[in-house]
Amino acid sequence: MSRSAYIRLGGGLDLVTPPGEMAPGAALSCINYECPVTGGYRRIDGYTQQGPVVPGEGPVLGVVTFADDTYAVRKDVGANAATLYRLDTGTDAWVSIGAVHNGRHEFDEGNAYATEAGRALYGVGGGKPFELTASGTFTTLTNAPSGAKLIALHKNHLFLGFQAGSLQFSGIGEPSNWDASTGGAGEIGVGQRLTGLLRGVGGVLHVLCRDSVQTLRFTSASDSVLDVTVPNTGARTYSCQSLMMPYFVNERGITTLEATQRYGDFTPLQPSRTVEPLFVGDGLSSRVKASAVSKSKAQYRVWFDNGTGLYMSGNGIGVVKFPHQVEVAHTGELSTGEERILFGDSNGYVYRLDDGNTFNGEPIEAFLTLAFTDLKSPSVRKRFRRAFWDVRSGTDAQIAIQPDFGYGRNETARPRREFIDYMLGGGLWGTSRWNEFVWSVPVLGQESMDITGTDTSINFAIHSSSSGTSHEILGYDIHYDLRRQRRG
Repeated sequence: MSRSAYIRLGGGLDLVTPPGEMAPGAALSCINYECPVTGGYRRIDGYTQQGPVVPGEGPVLGVVTFADDTYAVRKDVGANAATLYRLDTGTDAWVSIGAVHNGRHEFDEGNAYATEAGRALYGVGGGKPFELTASGTFTTLTNAPSGAKLIALHKNHLFLGFQAGSLQFSGIGEPSNWDASTGGAGEIGVGQRLTGLLRGVGGVLHVLCRDSVQTLRFTSASDSVLDVTVPNTGARTYSCQSLMMPYFVNERGITTLEATQRYGDFTPLQPSRTVEPLFVGDGLSSRVKASAVSKSKAQYRVWFDNGTGLYMSGNGIGVVKFPHQVEVAHTGELSTGEERILFGDSNGYVYRLDDGNTFNGEPIEAFLTLAFTDLKSPSVRKRFRRAFWDVRSGTDAQIAIQPDFGYGRNETARPRREFIDYMLGGGLWGTSRWNEFVWSVPVLGQESMDITGTDTSINFAIHSSSSGTSHEILGYDIHYDLRRQRRG
C-alpha cells in the first residue's frame, strides 16, 4: 500500500531525547546550519574582513561599532599598553584614537548628559575607563577608579564592575565625577565575583555573578535595592547579552531570565536543555570567549575557545565552526538602522558577521543529520521510494543527501548519496530585492530524490560546501510502501 507523509523540519540540535522519541524534524548533528524562527534549517551566512590587520600584537582585545565607525583595541608591540583604533574606510587603514589599558575591553553607549549631542561610547579594560563622543573626542576618565572589567550606563550614571565584587557608579549626568561625598557617586558591595552587567525591563540593572544573579533597583546613591534573583547559579564572563531579556551561560548551558507579572521580578529558564551534554560533558560553560545577539534573526550567539559556537533562536540551537578563533564580539547598529555584528580574532583581524557567503573567502562547509522517523508505525517495515525536498533561498549549487535506515543498523545495504541541484529562488514583484531572485523561478523549489531501502525508520544526512548564497531546507515529502511487521 503506497503512502506519503510530510516531515516539517525544525527544532535544532537534540542530544538529550532518546532517538525513538525525537521529533522527526529535529537534528542529531547541526554544524553551520541555523534555526530560523520561521522553521526549517538555513545554512549560516559568512563574514568578511574589515580593513587590514589591527596594528599591534596578540589577539584583538575589543571591537565595537559607534557612530557608524568601526573601532578595535589591540596590545602595542613590546609594551604593556594598548591602543584604541578607528577604521578609516577612505584609506582602509586603522587610525590611532587614544591609549588604553592592556586588557580585554567591554563597551556601552548612551547619553548621560540629557543633551542632543551627549551620546558617547564608554569603554573599560582593567584600567581607567574612557569616553568617546560622536565628534571623535577621546577622554580618559582620570577621576574614575582603576581596575574595572565591566561597564554599563544606567539611569544616567556610569557603572563600573570590579570582578572582586564591587559595583561603583559616577554622579548622575557626570561620568567624570566620582566624588562620593558631594558628587552623588557611590559603591555597592555585591559579595560575589562579578561576571556581567545588563540593563533589563522595568528599569533594573541585572548584576550577574559567578554563583548568583542579582537585580539592582536603582534611583540614586541613597535609594537603591539589590536583590538576589537566582541563587546558587550564575553567569560566565563575556556570555551576557540582552535580547528582550537577559541571556547568559551557566554551568548547565544557556539560561534566560523571563520577567514575571510581578514588577521587577524574574524567573530563570533553561532553553538549551537539548544540548546540555555539550556543557556538562565537554565543559563548554568554562570556555566562553565572547557573545553577541542578532536582533534581525532573533538569535543569541556565543563562541568558545575551541573554535566552535552556538546560534540559538526560539526554534532551536545549531553549532557553528569558524576557521578563525573568535576572541571578542559586539552587536551594533548603524544610523540607517542596519545591524552590524563584529568579531575580532586571535590574529588581530576584525570581521563583520552575516556579511557575504564565505568565511572571508573560504567556502562554508555545513552538515545536518536529521532525526529518524518511523512515520508513526515503529513495528512496520517500509519500502522507501522517493523524497521531495522543499528548498528555497539557494544558489546555483548542490547539496548532498544520504539516507539511512533502521536507526543506523547495518542489516540494510548502505544507500547511495544523492546530489540535489537547486537554483536561486524566485521572488514577489514589488517585495523582493533586486539581484536576490531569479526571473521565472518558483519561490519554493521542490527537488526530488530517489531512495532505495527497506526498514522501519529513515533519516537523512545533508552536506553542503559552497561559496554561494545560503539555502534553506524547510521539509520533505516521503513516499513509501507498507510491508510486513518486523520479526524477532
